[in-house]
Formats: sequence, structure tokens, C-alpha cells
Amino acid sequence: MVRIRLQRFGKKGEPIYRIVVADSRWKRDGKVIEILGYYNPKRDWDFKLDLEKYNDWIKKGAQPTPRVKSIFKLQMKKEVQK
Repeated sequence: MVRIRLQRFGKKGEPIYRIVVADSRWKRDGKVIEILGYYNPKRDWDFKLDLEKYNDWIKKGAQPTPRVKSIFKLQMKKEVQK
């Protein structure tokens, strides 16, 4: 199953995440199919998600994790405020 999930980067205690498309059997920080954006929880919810790519993968059947769903909702709110 293809999942849209977070891939961890950054130093110990200072995580930065990429929002990626990957097979659910692959390791969290392993191989990815495509990078959709980033998420930095330490910098006042600093994130960016490519909505076109996200929607394309959802149409193809990819399942987002609960955290990615919440980031998507926040991105939608951000787009409406612009």
C-alpha cells in the first residue's frame, strides 16, 4: 500500500520532516517515491505541502497518515486566508 507520510531529518532534539510518498513496507527514513513538502514542528508550525501533487496521489489511492491529514487541513486554511 502506498502511504503519504513523514520522513525524519534534522539533529537530535530538532526534528525536521519531509512529507513523502512511500510504500508502507519501506523504512520510515528509507526510499521514497516522491517528495511533496516539508514540516518543521519547532518553528511555529512551519510547513509547506504541494496540494496538486497531494491530490494526484490521493486520486491514485495513496493513504495519508493522521499527521499528514492535519497538515493538509492547515495548508487548506492557509490557502483560504491568502
